[in-house]
Amino acid sequence: MKRKCSFKFPIREIGLKHEALLLRMVLVLASAFLTMGVAQGQALVSGVVRAVEGQPLPGASISVAGTDRQTRADSDGHFRITTNQATDSLVVSFVGYVSKTIPIGGATYLEITLEAGSGQLDEVIVVGYGTQKKINLTGSVAQMDGEILQNRAVSNIGQALQGAAGNLNISPSGEGGGPGAVVNYNIRGATTLSGSGSPFFVVDGVPVENINHLNAADIQSVTVLKDAASSTIYGARAAYGVILITTKTGSAAKTIISYRNNFGFNEATRIPDQVNSLEFAEAYNIASLNAGQSPMFTAEHIDRIRAYMADPINTPSNIPNPNNPDFWSYATLENDNVDWIRAIFKPGTENQKHDLSVSGGGEKVTYYVGLGRFNEGGLLRYGDEKFNRWTVTNNLTFKPLKWLRGDIRLRYHRENKNIPSPGHNNNIGNWMHFASTRFPNWALKDPNGNWALTSEMGRQWEGRGIFRDDMLNLTGALELEPIRDWKINMDYTYRLTNAKSSSQIKPFAWEHTVAGEPIMNVNNFYATDMSQQLYNTGNIYTSYQRVVGGHFIGAMTGFQLELTEFDYLYGMKRDLISPNLPSIGVATGDSDTRDQLTHWANMGFFGRLNYNFNETYLAEVNFRYDGTSKFPSDRRFGFFPSISLGYNIANENFWSIKDKVGLLKLRASYGSLGNQDVPNYLYLNTMGIGTRYAYILGNELPNYLAAPGLVSQNLTWETATTINLGVDAAFLQNRLTTSLDWYTRTTTNMFGPANALPASLGAAVPLLNNADLQTKGFELAIGWNDRVQEQFAYRVQLILSDNVGKVIRYNNPTGILSTYYEGQRIGEIWGYETEGIIQQDADVERMADQSYIWGTWGLGDMMYKDQNGDGKIDIGDNTHANPGDLKVIGNSSSRYNFSTRLGVTWKSFDVDLFIQGVMKRDFSPAYHGNAGVFYWGFTGGYGSNLYRETLDFWTPSNTDAFLPKPYNSGEVRKNQQSQTRYLENAAYARLKNIQIGYTLPASLTNPISITNLRLFVSGENLYTLSSIQKNFDPELTGGSWGSGKVYPLMRTFSFGVNVDF
Repeated sequence: MKRKCSFKFPIREIGLKHEALLLRMVLVLASAFLTMGVAQGQALVSGVVRAVEGQPLPGASISVAGTDRQTRADSDGHFRITTNQATDSLVVSFVGYVSKTIPIGGATYLEITLEAGSGQLDEVIVVGYGTQKKINLTGSVAQMDGEILQNRAVSNIGQALQGAAGNLNISPSGEGGGPGAVVNYNIRGATTLSGSGSPFFVVDGVPVENINHLNAADIQSVTVLKDAASSTIYGARAAYGVILITTKTGSAAKTIISYRNNFGFNEATRIPDQVNSLEFAEAYNIASLNAGQSPMFTAEHIDRIRAYMADPINTPSNIPNPNNPDFWSYATLENDNVDWIRAIFKPGTENQKHDLSVSGGGEKVTYYVGLGRFNEGGLLRYGDEKFNRWTVTNNLTFKPLKWLRGDIRLRYHRENKNIPSPGHNNNIGNWMHFASTRFPNWALKDPNGNWALTSEMGRQWEGRGIFRDDMLNLTGALELEPIRDWKINMDYTYRLTNAKSSSQIKPFAWEHTVAGEPIMNVNNFYATDMSQQLYNTGNIYTSYQRVVGGHFIGAMTGFQLELTEFDYLYGMKRDLISPNLPSIGVATGDSDTRDQLTHWANMGFFGRLNYNFNETYLAEVNFRYDGTSKFPSDRRFGFFPSISLGYNIANENFWSIKDKVGLLKLRASYGSLGNQDVPNYLYLNTMGIGTRYAYILGNELPNYLAAPGLVSQNLTWETATTINLGVDAAFLQNRLTTSLDWYTRTTTNMFGPANALPASLGAAVPLLNNADLQTKGFELAIGWNDRVQEQFAYRVQLILSDNVGKVIRYNNPTGILSTYYEGQRIGEIWGYETEGIIQQDADVERMADQSYIWGTWGLGDMMYKDQNGDGKIDIGDNTHANPGDLKVIGNSSSRYNFSTRLGVTWKSFDVDLFIQGVMKRDFSPAYHGNAGVFYWGFTGGYGSNLYRETLDFWTPSNTDAFLPKPYNSGEVRKNQQSQTRYLENAAYARLKNIQIGYTLPASLTNPISITNLRLFVSGENLYTLSSIQKNFDPELTGGSWGSGKVYPLMRTFSFGVNVDF
């Protein structure tokens, strides 16, 4: 079905009557960027860089302002660089010295002197709808140079940003470390109890859904806006922080061609060490006897296992089924010796990355064109598993008149992902669950060499899932400057995102008879789905700034509108006529189709007023008046202001120790933001439609229409209010810098449940704005930059942050522990306090009555502490007021996140080392069914494999064991309750990255027209320090199928080259 894209309906929903406010610009992409920007006045400028005292500064960085064109001074401080002599300026920097920007002004030779100190305070920071000098910032803002993202063998920039800024919390998603896996982003801890609470992403001024697809080589800088004062300008989607990405642009200089590559080898950081079949059989026989059962493995069966392990070539892995000799035995009678995780996953795989960029231009037109390609293979041993991404970034800037500037920006990416096993819900991590349900004696292949019934490898080999995502983003922008310092900006963005996926399970041999005849899987199918998202947004804003007698005044105001329309279509049909024709049209079985159409719109008026006096007294006011289509018509608009103040004491005339303390700035801010990250139609009565598979009327499956649920007409904004206090300081001629922020963020009127209604009503209760959450935390950053000798420089950075979230209000009048309650700290782990393992019969006599958990207890079982002294162990009413013997035993939230970066430069060598970690976090393993198998081994659930760490269980001859007595039944769970003895310390420190590089001397590269050539080796996730049980990666303790059942993270070794022409 084709639908005309229209702005009328959604925009009128939120009250906009004058559609002419949104200017649609015609986007024209030049077919020959390179010819449009022919450089004018190109020449080779040379010079020397010295300290004020006269000594040369070898290794000093010299770059052309506004470009990525750069070089370094040689051992005598000399340099050469191609520029436009008439218009370009050079930016010269050196560790431990104040940076300097020098207009060339037609010169061919420059003698440059630098003063001791640091130029970091003059750094320009990207903020909402503009830039500011770092020294004048009053909000909580962190900016990272795009260089920290370079040459990292990771699948997305989020992995490279982890630990780069305080309270920028980045963690693996449910995809773990699989090919093309994405990450989760969070700023400053707990945000909301409903919705995602993720930060708002903006790339070159344009909102985007995520930044995982961006190419690191195209990124100039990354800015994190943390408090409300910094984020207010972005409104409804920025309640929980903003991540701003600025991509590279060209300059009026000689054409620069840059090529970077990276070739890597991946292996899993941790893989559970499975026991062999003999160890497994002996352990399960003990557990069977403990459960009052006969031994699971007979003596004859164990003899066959021993024989196979001793001579697997001449010993069959299975025997015919005694009850049906035409078929092989199933499961417990098999005698193979399979390490299932290593049977499913390969030891390693490869990835490679290639980036090519061309930039340059003239006085009127500049351009940057970047192309990127990333390929990554998967660890699955069978089937086709891979991921690749193509990216294109084109930034064209033209300035036909002194008062007029235009930008045309194009970004495109295509991502392709292939996986086997769509029958496992397209989730590769489910194969970790699958491996945990297979016993080691179960055969991978039968004695004839065919896939065994228990292996299901046929599914992995004959299944396939294909995912493709295409995104095209086009932006046109104009900047007019009618008079000096008064600017008018307008831009329009059109983004089209198309996603398509397909899944197929071909007919395959589920098993084979003893004679080798295949038994085919009849549940084959083909499914496909397609979605399209159209996004339109426009801004028009104007700004003015002026300096009068030391007083700086800046003002900006504007309007934004955005509209999103989303279409989705799904179809599936079973029983393909031919497995080689994956199409719904050539299938004959049951089918399923469904579709979805949604849309939403936002509009906002915003403004900012800046003032400072001599960069000493600082003030900033921001506001946003936002409207959204997601709320009822009379509750769609909200006004959200913020104010921030700063005082730089070091700029006062009385400050006499400026040479020792060059900066001492106090900051304070207060502001609020509305959150509209909620489903689109919560205030409307919607009726679900679908097909009933359970009923057939006249050979047809009838459609159904569900009755609408209850809705609230009073739904409105969640409001996040932040108080932020900060101090920035610089010491010892700015070689030592530090920044400290403390904040409280209170989110009020969050969505929560209404009061319970009688079940006879037949409908769920609606959501209401009736919950509050408060998060407190801090961020500390300390940096040291210095140069010990002429050719040896080093830098150290330490970042430490923390946050704690607490529920202030929630509609839970009974305080039941199964949901949120007032006073709850986010991440609380409730459990029993363990007194120990029962070692003597006397322990059973004296311990409290534990029959609530299980009826019988004996040697090797757990003893729990009677917290309330009533002589029995139970959970009381399972409420906060009466939890029985439960107590808060830990917290799963990450506390005291830290990172350390060390960089060293010596002559032409450079080393960069980055460590990231968490100082405090608790992990309580799952204990329901098979979910906790990697921790407990025996779970009483379906198919629980055993691992090396799980063999240390209590027996009469191993009374000091770590784990309790095992049972081959559900009784085992009585000893696996959430408890203090088995609360794991999930803190860790991980060597995230180390890079070692060597830049060839210019004397070798310049004669062959190469301006820079750097060789490097790099490593990701090389070493982890953690006390958590060895079966777990401390960053991946979760999983949709149970604790640790996630695709493992990758340890990567890589090498590459960076070359500029």
